[in-house]
Amino acid sequence: MNLMIVDDDIQIREGIQYGIDWDTIGITGVKSYGDGIEALEDYDDFAPQIILADIRMPAMDGLEFLKCVKERSEAVKVILISAYSDFEYCQKAIQLGASGYELKPLKVGSLIQKIQEMTELVRKEAEGKEAYDRYVASYREKLVEELFTGKITDRNVIIELLRMHFQLEDARNLICMVMAEDKGTEGLGDEIRQYLHSLLRNDQILLEFRNQFVVLTKTKDSAMYTLERQNHMKNLWYQIKQYGGSKGLSLSAGISGMVPAERICAGYETALQALGYRFLNGPGSFQIMDRQGKKETAGLCLPLEYEAGLKKHDLPELLNAVNMFGAVVLKSENTDLKQIKDLIMNGIVRLAQEMDQRAGAGRALEEAAYLSVCLQIWKAECERIMKAHEESCNANYSSNIRKAIAYIHEHYAKDLLVEEVAAYTGKTPNYFSSIFRTEVGMTFREYLNHYRIERARELIEGSDMMIYEIAERVGYSDYTYFSQVFKKVTGISPTSLRGRLKI
Repeated sequence: MNLMIVDDDIQIREGIQYGIDWDTIGITGVKSYGDGIEALEDYDDFAPQIILADIRMPAMDGLEFLKCVKERSEAVKVILISAYSDFEYCQKAIQLGASGYELKPLKVGSLIQKIQEMTELVRKEAEGKEAYDRYVASYREKLVEELFTGKITDRNVIIELLRMHFQLEDARNLICMVMAEDKGTEGLGDEIRQYLHSLLRNDQILLEFRNQFVVLTKTKDSAMYTLERQNHMKNLWYQIKQYGGSKGLSLSAGISGMVPAERICAGYETALQALGYRFLNGPGSFQIMDRQGKKETAGLCLPLEYEAGLKKHDLPELLNAVNMFGAVVLKSENTDLKQIKDLIMNGIVRLAQEMDQRAGAGRALEEAAYLSVCLQIWKAECERIMKAHEESCNANYSSNIRKAIAYIHEHYAKDLLVEEVAAYTGKTPNYFSSIFRTEVGMTFREYLNHYRIERARELIEGSDMMIYEIAERVGYSDYTYFSQVFKKVTGISPTSLRGRLKI
């Protein structure tokens, strides 16, 4: 605790300040001042819990000083000291809120006893206030939960509760905005809370529920008025988004339409559904939903192209099917995370079974917060499984064929002939072609074309290169021939694939 001593007699104030071992009675900070004006100037910074002040001082006497102090804090304990045992002074001091009155010459033992009494009183009051504050916080938290989970539905009760406990007057109709920090950027809740409070108007309140900020705004049963309120809340979110962005924080928000007070839980659920659109749109998203209710999602399934890619063991076709699935989900505005993740996991498991490999990525997929991340995990797992399958197949090849395949992968972009690869393995072209087809299951030329087309498809999907440039990059100098081979291998022309990706 801090003790402030105010007396114009330097011997008295310094005698009290330095003549007593304050640490032994719990006083850790002691300052002394020659008059009340000087003490008031330092009051806020020093923040004393106990004050000893002389009544007779120049410029500002002790009673006037006491009055000024009590206007700043009712909790501070002020003990007045004086050489005058005047009843009127005592009476006035008590009226102004003095906690004690000591006469000069001061008796050290009596003064220490009085200070000890004040420190104990301060502690008890602080403990009581903390307990009360905890009770109020707990009650408000429980009240918010009951409002948003529909346990309180009486219109008049809700209106009165919002008025009594949150100072929102006559809230007959409401709009709800749910705002939450995005995955991977949590950590500035206190700063955001303070800034958000500074932006709120008299017809708005800020609540917290399930690690979310919930803003309730009063509105009227009017479409135009509600639209204006929604636009205002959108601007509010935009300011919060900018503020958070400057600190490396991303926030998303969902806003409901107008709901009557008795359906406040429906407003919260609708805003929560709107917030769920960040799964589709990514972090920092915003959505308004005027009506509650989920979209029909029963028809969502794995693309037929994915099934075809499974049967053909065609990685480019599988990756293209993943892109198509993502486009379908976005178009349908399906925010059912469980359904979508279950479908993706099913696709991964199907591929793993087909390739006789183990499926992974389950935990990563479960923790993914956005559709784009789910699709990236799916693609990465497709590539991993296909690579593991290829490596397991290669393990069954003879050393000469493994050597030949490695050479093909390194030199596929040039005009590669079977004679060159056969010579590299130390075999005649006829003998090499025979053992290659026997072990790999396709001719040298077929394997080379498939490998080149796979690399071409990756470039079409992952770059802005012109198609003819890609053809040359993977070893085809004749664009027409490249297109014919591409369509034969993939079932689609390279220009059609590029067109699909732009949709």
